[in-house]
Amino acid sequence: MDTRTTPPAPPVPPVFELRVGGLRLTIQRVPYRLLTLAAAVGGPLAGATWFAR
Repeated sequence: MDTRTTPPAPPVPPVFELRVGGLRLTIQRVPYRLLTLAAAVGGPLAGATWFAR
């Protein structure tokens, strides 16, 4: 019987970390559905704003 164990994986660094005073916001992984929705809505709005000038 093999009694060796694998060492634990090192912790993954956060994707985004914001510290302002006592406020600390950490995003560990990107929610891809939210990112896709923001790009789908924000892209056309930004384009319409840019070309309306």
